[in-house]
Amino acid sequence: MSKVGMDDTGDEEQRRIAEHIEWQKQGAWVVLWGPYTRCFWAFACWPVIPENGVVISADDPHVLYSEMRYVEREHDFLRWRYGRG
Repeated sequence: MSKVGMDDTGDEEQRRIAEHIEWQKQGAWVVLWGPYTRCFWAFACWPVIPENGVVISADDPHVLYSEMRYVEREHDFLRWRYGRG
């Protein structure tokens, strides 16, 4: 059986990174490591996101986090969460 795209080298570390990012975001996102896609995935889970939702993927956790922040600003998440005007 071919293991193309199924190499689990480093997957446990990547899962821990995803868990840490999710912890940092305090429940506003669900963050996963995709062992097949070799990417991090983030799913927004706050009530001010567009009707179709927001899903972000990146192969680098720093890029993922940056994109998450961009989406939060784009959809006024921080205003909703913290009530700042």
